[in-house]
Amino acid sequence: MSAEQSQFSRLPKKQLVRIAEKLVDEGFDTDNPYEDYNDNYEMLKNIASFFSMNVNDEDVQFFAKFIDINDDLLSKIFEPDGDKNLIEQLVIPVAKTYELQYSTWGSCSYEEYLAQKFDSYDEDWVRDSAEQQRQDGNWDTYDGYNRRDPYYDNFEESDMSYDKVVEVDDSTNVRESLLDRLVVENTSEVVNSLDKQTLLKLKEIIESRLRSL
Repeated sequence: MSAEQSQFSRLPKKQLVRIAEKLVDEGFDTDNPYEDYNDNYEMLKNIASFFSMNVNDEDVQFFAKFIDINDDLLSKIFEPDGDKNLIEQLVIPVAKTYELQYSTWGSCSYEEYLAQKFDSYDEDWVRDSAEQQRQDGNWDTYDGYNRRDPYYDNFEESDMSYDKVVEVDDSTNVRESLLDRLVVENTSEVVNSLDKQTLLKLKEIIESRLRSL
């Protein structure tokens, strides 16, 4: 899925120039629209009312980028005898999808519902066997798998941090989706060629794998 684009990106370049000129005259901040976001938003909102448009965050970003990347051309176009033929050379900015990676931390009480398979000669010995292996360092509780979602209570977030911004490669998602589809199609062909006994064995393997996820 491609990134959501500003509604203003669909306007003719001549209209974008008129809006940009008005914004520049009013002191619209293009270095970082969030430094004076409220002022930038109100400037664009007032102008957008003439086009019966409701302004959102993407629109503020769009004009900050539009003015920034076309700064030299717009300066020439804005001159009293500016060359209007330069309008067609203006570049329309394109939004991309980014993944914002962040961390949160705090304190809480929680309860996890886990399970782990143990081999034993007697059902009554399983708990003791697990505890012995835990003391020996051969097993720990985090080695188990979730049998249902954990329960959290009294959670209090202390703080958070923005860690990293990574551009999302849409082509990768498309390739992975195509690969998944091919795997399913090829698997279907293989399954149709198997006998009942083999299918039952395969069913056990799949169920075991699903329980471990």
